Amino acid sequence: MQIKTSRMKKAMFLILYAILIWWIFDNFKFVAKGFILFLGLISPFIIGLVIAFILNKPMTFTEKKLFDKGKIFGKLKDKYKRPISLSITMLLVLIVITLLFVLVIPNFILAGSELAANIPRYWENIQNYINNTSIKYSAINDLVQQVDFNKITDSFYSFVSGGFTNWFGSIFTVFTSIIGGLVSLGFGFVFAIYFLLQKETLMNGIKKLIYAVFPLNVARRICYIGTITGNSFSKFLVGQTIDVLSLGTLFLISMLIFKFPYPLMVSIIISITAFIPIVGSFIGLIIGTFLIFAENPNMAVYFVLLFLVLQQIEGNLIYPKVVGKASGLSPVWILAAVALGGGLMGIVGIILFVPLFAVIQKLLSEYIEHRLKDKDIDIDVDIVESKSK
Repeated sequence: MQIKTSRMKKAMFLILYAILIWWIFDNFKFVAKGFILFLGLISPFIIGLVIAFILNKPMTFTEKKLFDKGKIFGKLKDKYKRPISLSITMLLVLIVITLLFVLVIPNFILAGSELAANIPRYWENIQNYINNTSIKYSAINDLVQQVDFNKITDSFYSFVSGGFTNWFGSIFTVFTSIIGGLVSLGFGFVFAIYFLLQKETLMNGIKKLIYAVFPLNVARRICYIGTITGNSFSKFLVGQTIDVLSLGTLFLISMLIFKFPYPLMVSIIISITAFIPIVGSFIGLIIGTFLIFAENPNMAVYFVLLFLVLQQIEGNLIYPKVVGKASGLSPVWILAAVALGGGLMGIVGIILFVPLFAVIQKLLSEYIEHRLKDKDIDIDVDIVESKSK
């Protein structure tokens, strides 16, 4: 009777599951709107989790280096260690953000204003460069010569003046969206502080809930997957940050030595775009080459050569040692993660799928090892024996 009852439960569960899936697909638009609304409501919580995840690693590092037993402030009471560590971490982050605003943004504004003011001169340089090379006799030269910046400027001003009324009508919508985003960010920051101050208590509570809801084996598996996922994303974030800073420093030093235009701005652009694994730095190459070419076409060629050299150093020495080792992924897996993540979710997908693939690779390898062990197969011995034959 018990067997029939368990089978009946499984059958009822499958039937209900099938009905639920059918209802979701039959009311997909309604479900999608509800899901988007739900994400909007919990967005401060999600933002808080992201901020807490980013700040957790430096906070833990600070706590261990300063407040563990035998360290400088090891005798401090436990209740003060976490708040002080979090305060130091937030202060360092605030200093970095301040330096970013003080050093980077003014350079961007200055470069942007110079670029806008000197676009006709830059275009004249491009035309002169084309006339002095073999490109003069190609279709590219015909397209370049047809560009009239006076007409483009007049069209732009007409578009701005004509569309001002429409833009003015949407200012309120944009303003409210910005205010809503800032409010969500503020609440998320507050949530992040509470998460970090009580992370052990919160994690224990989540584990208790998982063990209470799911069967023991399933609960252990969920907790295990959660642990390796957190470690994978944390290691990837640290490794990618080190890789980005190393690459940006190499570009800045090299560009200063060889006196390239816009060394700081181009180095920062490459550093920011290089946070996207593999393909990101090439986006920085395109932007940097355009800026340098507009200022000095000959230097743009040398910049491309410099990029290829530094990219080889980064790709063969820094990235495998830092990011590859941290994520545990081979180059083939990283390429697969970048291709799939970029195809599904764009830039965000590229960043997320590399550590996600690290988790999948680890779980898959553990599953294969477990299955081989169950079958009492030593694949290494079989390979050696087949080679000897």
